[in-house]
Amino acid sequence: MLRGLRKNLNIIIIIVVVAFFFTIFYGTFTRRSQNPSQSAAAAATVNNTVITIYDLENQFRNFISQFDNKYLNELDEKGINYLKRLTLESMINNELLYQEAKSRKIKVSNNEINSRLNEIKANFPSDREFQNYLQYQGIRINDLKESIKRDLMITHLTNSLYESIVIPPEDINSYYEENKSLFSTPTQYHLYQMTFPSQEEAEKIYKRVNLGEDFSSLAKSNSIDSYASNGGDTGWISENALPNESRDYIIELKDKLGSITPIIKVGNNYQFFKLIETKPAEEKTLEESQEEIKAIIENEQKRVKLEHLIAEIRNKSKIEYSESLLSLGIGSEPLPTEPLESENSAATPPNLSETTEIPEVTSKSNP
Repeated sequence: MLRGLRKNLNIIIIIVVVAFFFTIFYGTFTRRSQNPSQSAAAAATVNNTVITIYDLENQFRNFISQFDNKYLNELDEKGINYLKRLTLESMINNELLYQEAKSRKIKVSNNEINSRLNEIKANFPSDREFQNYLQYQGIRINDLKESIKRDLMITHLTNSLYESIVIPPEDINSYYEENKSLFSTPTQYHLYQMTFPSQEEAEKIYKRVNLGEDFSSLAKSNSIDSYASNGGDTGWISENALPNESRDYIIELKDKLGSITPIIKVGNNYQFFKLIETKPAEEKTLEESQEEIKAIIENEQKRVKLEHLIAEIRNKSKIEYSESLLSLGIGSEPLPTEPLESENSAATPPNLSETTEIPEVTSKSNP
């Protein structure tokens, strides 16, 4: 689990940095009306600008809300701390980009701020609902506008990096030739299925199907899976999405529409399938794929440019972490692009609704 998380960590950090305004809007402002003493404790200091423990906890909750509970429940304490490190590093990178935008004297017009504000308002049924939300969250409209201004300054900064990006046709052609499988659609299968808790029950119904009884009717009255109410109809399933245990049996029936597989043990249950129809595999041409490939290459180049800018800014900046966070492995070596030692993901994560104890702050400079 952690291996997969770490593999894409750089990309996730960049995505979170660029989109960070939205979590700021829905999280950070709530601190203005809550426990000022908590807000004073530093999680990190970025060139003398403090990121508080309270802000970190708010942003962390917003960040993990993007993951489903099953994923989170498979993470142990180190995994949770790893995500918390990701959140803190994203907040630091966001602050660094804002400071860089200020140092370059990037300007944002009132029209831009008001346009973005109207986009936010459009998410509410009415202006009154929007005002009620701000009041409930303790958000002042001027604070919201200031946050919008900050976000737009960062956006202008990052956009300035991308102006020089040009994708030559030969790069598109090369990418297509090297990644043709990405631009093809596997064979699709329209199936009916039945599922039973025991082989004995499966065999009993299987005999009735082979004697000519209607598959759908039997599925409705006997199958235990979620497709039973639809007569066993699974809809279209891509070949690479077929269950491992049944894939070969189903593929063998590709040219035998209406045929039924043997009874197959899938997990703890027993299943058999009826093939209704198929759609052959399709491969997009280079011409059909050009815009998609251009976007892929362009986004990768944007990521690299932004990553380089952040590395350059961090190299000339002073970043200090709370000693207590360092003791948890948050903000310490190894850096977020390097792996953690633990692969254990069995433990249940801590209760995230509780506020983390505010640590005494001692500093460690960024090397």
